[in-house]
Amino acid sequence: MKKLMYVMVFASLLLTACGKSDDPKEVAVDQNTSVEDIVGAIVKNEFTVEESKGVVTISIQDTDVTEGSKSQMLKDSTKIFADLSKLKDVKTPAVTWYAPLTEPDGDKTMTEVLNIYFSEEDYHKVDWANYLQVDIESTATNYHESEALED
Repeated sequence: MKKLMYVMVFASLLLTACGKSDDPKEVAVDQNTSVEDIVGAIVKNEFTVEESKGVVTISIQDTDVTEGSKSQMLKDSTKIFADLSKLKDVKTPAVTWYAPLTEPDGDKTMTEVLNIYFSEEDYHKVDWANYLQVDIESTATNYHESEALED
């Protein structure tokens, strides 16, 4: 009976350890990869992409906001920018995150909580090959976060 109990505890610990990873997924980027492919491989939320002459705007609807979401949004955004840097057509990328915030009257509305934008010049200055070391808050041309995300 004790062995069975140990096996059950071990199995539950193993299943817990196999949960969601905080590290963004690796994306194989080549000339046929689209912006949608990159974003879809990194985030599991709903998103839209607008592209025009090298300007790429990505809007992500984060409906399952939890504690530590800012950190995950920053990791995912940095990975998106790093993978986009491998596409020669992307010149000025922007990522905007939206999340449901409760209004004073109790209604939940999707509100912009994080906006990150790079000018073409600033985007090409960053060493995206080492994206894990990039402090996106200080390297972005424009970085804005909602009071809802501030520590």
